[in-house]
Amino acid sequence: MSFEGTNVVLVGMRASGKTSLGRRLSERLGRPFVDLDDELAARVGLPVDEALRSLGEPAFRELERELLRQAAERRDSVIATGGGAVLGGDAFAALAAAGVVVWLQVEVDELVRRGSARPRPPLTPLSPEAEVRRLLAEREPLYRAAADIAIPAGGPDPILDLLSRLPPRIRG
Repeated sequence: MSFEGTNVVLVGMRASGKTSLGRRLSERLGRPFVDLDDELAARVGLPVDEALRSLGEPAFRELERELLRQAAERRDSVIATGGGAVLGGDAFAALAAAGVVVWLQVEVDELVRRGSARPRPPLTPLSPEAEVRRLLAEREPLYRAAADIAIPAGGPDPILDLLSRLPPRIRG
């Protein structure tokens, strides 16, 4: 782990807490917060879930890759990615190289519970639990490969663990 970049890049499944943890982390570090799902929603004028449904997955992922490339140009920021950002190939690799990648790990049951609290359109025709299991099976190797730090984020407050594991130059 070289920690070359200056950003903190949060990755993980949908409902893993990237946005809520990212906002709190940015306050603690005194850094700007960027939520790429919010950026995408602003770009298309629709909530991110509706954008996925309206654009279709190929166009949605292309727009996501464009936003990943733009985010890679940022410095000293906390960046929350979308759950599928790790599918972004070279665009995600550029963002990962610009910071410390933190994987928020959450158990399937907790992801399903969180997802049911904020209904979102399904990404597959499967049941919510089966969908989470399938997507996690596909994405976990990518999260693992990208992560400089992995944080269990299923509990109430993983921020102290995360702060203690960030390199001193990022903690400030």
